[in-house]
Amino acid sequence: MNPMSEASDIPHAHDFAEQLIRQVLADLDGVLLDGETPAEEAFALLATAAAAGKTRGGALALLARAALSAHGALAFDSDGDAAEFATVPDAEVGAVLAQLGAATEAQLPALLKAASALEHYVAAAEPGVPAPQQTLALAIYRLYEGLRNEDEALGGRGLVELRSLAVHLDATAGMLDHGSVSAEPLRVIRPDRFHDYFLRFTTLAQTRDSASEERAVAALSRDGRIEALITQDATHPIIAAALQVHEAIGGDTKTRDHVLARIRGLLVFLAALRRQPREQVGDAVADPNVHLSLVIAAATAPLRLGAEFEFPALAQIARYNQMLLRGARSAAALAH
Repeated sequence: MNPMSEASDIPHAHDFAEQLIRQVLADLDGVLLDGETPAEEAFALLATAAAAGKTRGGALALLARAALSAHGALAFDSDGDAAEFATVPDAEVGAVLAQLGAATEAQLPALLKAASALEHYVAAAEPGVPAPQQTLALAIYRLYEGLRNEDEALGGRGLVELRSLAVHLDATAGMLDHGSVSAEPLRVIRPDRFHDYFLRFTTLAQTRDSASEERAVAALSRDGRIEALITQDATHPIIAAALQVHEAIGGDTKTRDHVLARIRGLLVFLAALRRQPREQVGDAVADPNVHLSLVIAAATAPLRLGAEFEFPALAQIARYNQMLLRGARSAAALAH
């Protein structure tokens, strides 16, 4: 992605927002899913959703509002303080969406309502975290400040954050287009911590004593992956492992419960993949990077209390993680 040839030449706010949105979504071509099919053009996917008034179109509205807010901070050469990201009038968001050809003035209220529903869900899933508009604006600001100052680390961080946020918000919006928007979401967990909790769970479940293993209701492969689904009434060794991990998780009781619910949801997803491999994700058994991408995705992918991961939401985030992992491998190869 190369937003501008000269980062100091900041265009008009509406043009800036249009260019940014088109370019960041072009980076996600083939990553976002239309149902269960990879979308060749991510922008067209979201623009169509916006025109139809779907919640997924709300993600486009959030991107537009954040781009306008970041533009103001960049134009006035602020230091990127969150307080300096100005509030953007709804009419300005509508003007950008109209310029993008994604929505008319009459469709704007539905898209703003969709964006509000999306923000409400994210706030419940990530308590204490700034609203999506603010995190998006900050990522955009970092991207352009990095370009302006030839700071590759800052610009790269902003770009990765922007792409990641766009993928996550779109996955969340896609999930909210199906089912009740009022269902309680599970909290988002830091991916590195969730990975550790998941690894600890599978290790504990695999290393129970022989007497417990005779009463197991789930088989584990040698690398610690669950080979069969566990019922809630099951006893050792799975429940014992869950209890130990529950006690080891930092945070309040709700956080600990939600971590275990995410672990269970991931196990269900992996078991389904083993029964029916899906090319959209890859082989989680044979390819360690596919497995890792799913574990990391399960930490943040939208998930309602008492539900299972919806395939498009978890798969889309995993596909993006695989793109990052491929990039990291390529960079490591070049370094050597």
